[in-house]
Amino acid sequence: MKPYRVHVFVSQGKHCAAKGSEEILKVLREKLDQNNLKNEIKTSKGGCLSVCKETEPHGELCPAIVIYPEGVWYKNVHVNDIDEIIEKHLKKGQIVERLLHYKM
Repeated sequence: MKPYRVHVFVSQGKHCAAKGSEEILKVLREKLDQNNLKNEIKTSKGGCLSVCKETEPHGELCPAIVIYPEGVWYKNVHVNDIDEIIEKHLKKGQIVERLLHYKM
């Protein structure tokens, strides 16, 4: 496998999936392709990232995305947030503060 600059995991746990994480991953991949970034950014389905287990009710922080190597965890991500994540984080290296859950 060739090296990637960034690896993005989109949670597919049951709470995230119930809130549209499959569509988020699909749109993310489409937009990375449109922005000619698919060769430098790897995307993967993540299992449960356990973000929802941190709050009650479970699923309050879902869907979740983790971006490595920075170790940035985003919460409550929606399809309409993908453009901002690509433009700010993946292109410019800036954290999308309103979605930030945790930074390692």
